[in-house]
Amino acid sequence: MVNPGDYLPSDEDIDVEMLDSDTELCKTVAVSQKPTVTYDSDSDFETTAPKRKPASRRGRGRGRGRGRGTSRSATVNNTDVEDEDAFDAPAPKARGRPRKVVDEADKPKATRGRKKADDSAAPAKGKARQTTLDEVEVKPKPPSFDPVENTELAQAYPDPYWQELLSKNSDRIDLIDEEHPLELLPYTITDQMALTGLALSPDGTMLATLGSTGHVHVWDTDTFECLATLRDKSEPNIDEFFVGQFTPNSEYLVVGGKLKDRKRWSEADEDNHILPCPLKVFNVLTGEVVARLEGHSEEILCVKSVVFKGENYLVTTSQDGYIRRWHMDSSWVVLQGTMEISDGITCMAFTVSFLPHTGNRYFIASTDDHLTLMDLEQCVIVQRFDPIYSSYCDCGKFIEPLEEPVFQTLASESADATTSASGQQPPVAPSGTYAYFITRGVELLDAEDNTVSSRPNTCTLHRLVYPTERDGKFELQEIRRYHHEEYLSNSWLIRIASNGRYILAPTLNGQVFVFSIATGQVTGILRDHDTIEVRDCKFHPTKNLLFTCGDDGTIKAYKSTLRDASSLTADAAAGGLVKEERVEDPDTPKTVAVSPV
Repeated sequence: MVNPGDYLPSDEDIDVEMLDSDTELCKTVAVSQKPTVTYDSDSDFETTAPKRKPASRRGRGRGRGRGRGTSRSATVNNTDVEDEDAFDAPAPKARGRPRKVVDEADKPKATRGRKKADDSAAPAKGKARQTTLDEVEVKPKPPSFDPVENTELAQAYPDPYWQELLSKNSDRIDLIDEEHPLELLPYTITDQMALTGLALSPDGTMLATLGSTGHVHVWDTDTFECLATLRDKSEPNIDEFFVGQFTPNSEYLVVGGKLKDRKRWSEADEDNHILPCPLKVFNVLTGEVVARLEGHSEEILCVKSVVFKGENYLVTTSQDGYIRRWHMDSSWVVLQGTMEISDGITCMAFTVSFLPHTGNRYFIASTDDHLTLMDLEQCVIVQRFDPIYSSYCDCGKFIEPLEEPVFQTLASESADATTSASGQQPPVAPSGTYAYFITRGVELLDAEDNTVSSRPNTCTLHRLVYPTERDGKFELQEIRRYHHEEYLSNSWLIRIASNGRYILAPTLNGQVFVFSIATGQVTGILRDHDTIEVRDCKFHPTKNLLFTCGDDGTIKAYKSTLRDASSLTADAAAGGLVKEERVEDPDTPKTVAVSPV
């Protein structure tokens, strides 16, 4: 009811839509599911994204934001997104960086108000005719997953990564415990920038470090000498590189991150204005940028190279909420085409990892607070899973455990080593194909005036069970969670690593925890970085080497050693941490007292 003196908006202020008879007229800018075009005063382009999150809730670039972001209630999970009747779709979540919305009068004329109709056109007469359901052409829904087709694809295009991971002819690090401690090597590898990422060449001879100054340094993993420094000398703006990936022949290095306008400042980000962020392909030998791939509007957070059905692809994730597939030629330099996977819901996409034994057709992406299963060939979302963390799930990868993990129940919970895996009964052992998957994440700051999280930081081991029937659902089973009272990792863009026996879990205060995958015990803690975020860690694929890097601008290199029996006896007598002893039956782990790690 309109009362005298009430403000009545004009036709230019309200976009009126014809709705169902049981729905009142409403403002499109308030409740319409259709995205409205909003001019961005802090950008040179329009965006159809909904309202942005404030800068404090998205972390600002390298991951300074701790525990702020999406909530559980904003995600549709464990549902085939093609089945619209299976759930009530929520309103699209905000994507990426915050934007300022200016008044209508301040917008350029080209974007003010609604588009006016052509005055010369004849007005429509009568009521608009509605299309009936019988007239709608319903296209057959493609199968989400076909076990028979998948088996044929896996046999035709086997994934060699898993066989290489289990190679017994390698000197790679196998054990990390009191008998096999990690020793810091006496090499000084430093840089005048925060180091946010590491990339190893496929043959393991080169290590690339990426950071905030737009330089990429390539190191020799035998001598630890700097082989090359890569920089885009033609770039007039400010580069920051977060992630990198060598091509299979190690000739090129594909890097991505953030591109900032050198001449514009963003009050929302308290940093230089962020420009659309390209992928750059460097020739490792000459240092030249041989390709520049445009497509993402914000920071690139992950890049993977993959061969699918004999064709070369790059897959990237971004803070703009999109995952993009890049079809490359045989040289990995010339772009053949690109396609994005979007759903209008995802706010941030972090990492991708390809499912074993699927011929590289399917991959799981860490998106917002949950995991999303996607089809590389069709560029569609196959299935979403329930949220894992209250803020972000920013890292996930498939592993091949060298020891069968023990399911964690409340009875086996250890207050100083693990947390409960929800106290459920152990899941039934799958009869078909399955794979193990590890994740880490960030929790919301919801305690002590929103300065700390009430939830402990954890890493999680999952078991992904493949469907045995056509159009069946994948099942993601939680096996156990890994935690320690000193494991503080509530900072986003931190990456975990695994050699199949342990999880390396960096923290925000300069430490790296070593968790036993099978039992959850902490078998080591590395404390050689400054008390600031450790961003990335890598096991060398063939050598007895382990690398870590962090915001302190240093790379630490470790090797596994073997302690003599006399020193172990003396340390055991002094008491300390509890160390797991591997036994035949993993369901009954034994422990002995050893010295503190």
